[in-house]
Amino acid sequence: MNLKEKVAEFIDKYGLIKEGERVLAGVSGGPDSVFMTVILNEIGKEKGFDIGIAVFDHKIRPESKKEADFVEKIALKLGLPFFRGEEDVKSYAERKGVSLEEAAREKRLEFLMKVSGQNGFDKIALAHNKDDFAETVLYHIAKGSGLSGLTGIRPKSFGKIIHPILCIERKEIERYLIERKIPFQTDKTNFLLDYSRNRIRHQIIPLLTSINPSFKENIFNMSEIIAEEDRFLEELSFKDAETIKDEKGFSLKLFLSLPLFEQRRIIKRLFGENASFERTERILRFLKDASKRKENFYGNLFILKKGGRFFLEERKEVKFTTESVYRVKIPGETEIPEAGCVLSARISDEFSSHGLGKFKAAFDFDALRFPLFVRFRRAGDRILTEAGTKKLQDLFTDAKIPEEQRAYAPILTDAEDNILWVIGVRRSRIAKVSSDTNKILVFEVSFKKN
Repeated sequence: MNLKEKVAEFIDKYGLIKEGERVLAGVSGGPDSVFMTVILNEIGKEKGFDIGIAVFDHKIRPESKKEADFVEKIALKLGLPFFRGEEDVKSYAERKGVSLEEAAREKRLEFLMKVSGQNGFDKIALAHNKDDFAETVLYHIAKGSGLSGLTGIRPKSFGKIIHPILCIERKEIERYLIERKIPFQTDKTNFLLDYSRNRIRHQIIPLLTSINPSFKENIFNMSEIIAEEDRFLEELSFKDAETIKDEKGFSLKLFLSLPLFEQRRIIKRLFGENASFERTERILRFLKDASKRKENFYGNLFILKKGGRFFLEERKEVKFTTESVYRVKIPGETEIPEAGCVLSARISDEFSSHGLGKFKAAFDFDALRFPLFVRFRRAGDRILTEAGTKKLQDLFTDAKIPEEQRAYAPILTDAEDNILWVIGVRRSRIAKVSSDTNKILVFEVSFKKN
């Protein structure tokens, strides 16, 4: 069976292209995409489908324009519709804070999807071969993966994406092109061992192939088996997840009665790509621990237990602090707009404990270091209490102050930044009024009406 027949059989086996469809080939000018274009064009004439060519110039390498020009010449020679796109991917990657490889892949796919939609193409063909397939599976194993990662590149991917030459090895492709004197471009970066995939390609796969020449075929067959089993297990887990779920969340009792593989898959479904093995196991430990009610999964995602159920809660990013600092007027009033209140200060010769509490405090005037300030919390803040020093974080937790309110809790400090009073929560033991006090500084907080 020649290569054209192998590809045609692969297309039929997986139902990749139907008669009358239009296929947009993503072509870079490299051997794989040139081979795919030539083969699909020949098969299309026999099977009754049409193809077009699209090239995306990512402007990462100086020769990228020349490569795009080369692809345009292929389209002209074959008489195929041609589409060209370009973008400074390096600048895009810097703006988005992603890797160059990820940015290039994202922008290229965005271009292909746009061209496909605007020009009535039914499928988008990408030129991944059997070597790429093996590299992908090994890469997933190296970085950590479940069954789905071992399924590799699927012949039919998401949306319109298909991979019609997964059945062909790279050496077969290059031999085919050389024998027929079909030109192609060579990307020199494919030979740099700085990239993980290149090390897998040039070091690991040759070693594994030396152990078993059928390695690439075997890993493809293994992934075929895994893909079917993974699909079955995913469907089973989805049905069971729907069974134990209602409008209030998931039944904790029923969830814990499921097999471990289903528990992991449900967590993965809930949290998506952020559900690493370590995070998944941490969530499972949390769900089994009756003493805990809340766990931060990742970023602003939390998982909570309540009423025999568990559910997700996405919280807005909590502001840690407010930068404002106010010098306290003594005597007088100091407005604190972030807290929506006014701090009144007066000096008295007589002491009365009446009304002292969260929003009224008295200090020994002569024991204070002036000037005084009102600020908001800072990392490492501690308050001096009768029992010793206490972290403000613990103080807020014990007082059940909601996280989103802590950045706006005003803090009275002295000239050396010692905390005198966390207003509305607790005063420190500094400058407490005693029988020896001669002059008393009284603070009282009033709140502005909206």
